Amino acid sequence: MNTQNFLLDAIDVVLAWDISDEAFADAVIAQTRFMARANHDEIGGFCSD
Repeated sequence: MNTQNFLLDAIDVVLAWDISDEAFADAVIAQTRFMARANHDEIGGFCSD
């Protein structure tokens, strides 16, 4: 599993935040990585980053 699988969910999460348009893309990337890493730990490390 890779971070692309979490992209749409991350966009939904970040849309709820009160951040500037300029910060949106960076926040989505950070949230996507966070979500992928959290899932990675949950399943015991058998997915790729």
